[in-house]
Amino acid sequence: MMRLVLLCLAIVLIGIVPEKVWGQDTYETEQSSPFWVRGLLDLRVVRGGAARNWVNRGLGKIRYGGRTDARGFDRVTRFKLSHLALEFGGTLPWGITAQAQLNWASDIGDDLHPLLVEAFFRKEWGEWEHGWGLQAGVMQLPFSLEHTGPAWTPLYTLTPSALNTWMWEEGRLVGAEGEWWRLLPIGLRLGVVGGFGFGPDLFGRLLAVRGWVMSDAQLGLNSRVPLPARGMHTSIFDEHDYRPALYTLFTVSDERERAALRFGYFDNLGDQGHFGVWETRFGTVGALVHPLPQMDLLVQYLEGTARVRTPANDTGFSAFYALLSYHHRGHRVSVRYDTFRLRELDDTPPRTREHGDGVTLAYFLEFGLHHRIGFEYIFLHSHRPARSRTDPADDGWQMSYRFRY
Repeated sequence: MMRLVLLCLAIVLIGIVPEKVWGQDTYETEQSSPFWVRGLLDLRVVRGGAARNWVNRGLGKIRYGGRTDARGFDRVTRFKLSHLALEFGGTLPWGITAQAQLNWASDIGDDLHPLLVEAFFRKEWGEWEHGWGLQAGVMQLPFSLEHTGPAWTPLYTLTPSALNTWMWEEGRLVGAEGEWWRLLPIGLRLGVVGGFGFGPDLFGRLLAVRGWVMSDAQLGLNSRVPLPARGMHTSIFDEHDYRPALYTLFTVSDERERAALRFGYFDNLGDQGHFGVWETRFGTVGALVHPLPQMDLLVQYLEGTARVRTPANDTGFSAFYALLSYHHRGHRVSVRYDTFRLRELDDTPPRTREHGDGVTLAYFLEFGLHHRIGFEYIFLHSHRPARSRTDPADDGWQMSYRFRY
């Protein structure tokens, strides 16, 4: 696994700056050099939920939790390095672009080592009005409407929705992707993405065993994530059946990009004849609307199933969020409502049934070219009947200072 990570990174670092990628709705900055390196540092003061968080095998649903002992739950205020990311890019011969991202996160996994978030090559033909592109490497599923900030951070809040938290935890694979887009004479712009990849044979296991959470910790292809049971982990890249996962995304928007509607579908084609392989599929629909020039409205819904033969733990899942954000100059204020569900599809233990909802409030102030301060409060409640203890309160707040260059 480490050889694969180092090989992908070494190939990308040979490159030199990608031309503007018309087909992707991502964060871009002007580049004056054929080779570039960008970085992001995020420091926070946090006071999370009362229970230990899920990373420490606790019951907490948000990224930062408290302490749990024989006397019960206790909140804790901490200073944290929440994000440290490096992005590399360049332009290769024949107009091929290369891009890679490494993250460090001290609170995820067993030790502090670089996490490979992405590393891919891309080639495009055409322009904004019409064209197509191909890319290959380590990629993320392209379904999130929230992860469009620098280094794939959430743009509107510090913490993404439960829906997009899960997809940005497990939705990473090694494969290839094609994209086509065209502006029609009637003023509509169509886009189609189709891709395949290897590695997500355990896709769905984290959600079924642990449940929904809300966290902005970005996992990498080489991440090993703790599970609630002591000593157990799950891997983001784990290929057993050598069958490629398939996904597609269809987008329609107006030419002035005031509104966009997106439909996505994913199926990992998991072969349950191989021990431990999960068969997971889901569909998602989302919309991004700008009712006013300085206002953003996002809604997204996801529903699917995750099945595994041994041990049987079939789970149905669904999640929804609606987010409203207003920005003026360097200020941004956002509010989001989340709701999420898990349901059992078999009668064998362990029980996975869960339901919850929450409200997120966030405020950002950007100043200069590289600095941002932010505050976020999450009101969150969830209930999982199989828990042997009472569900703890999951509300918590964060104060953030971010520097990017």
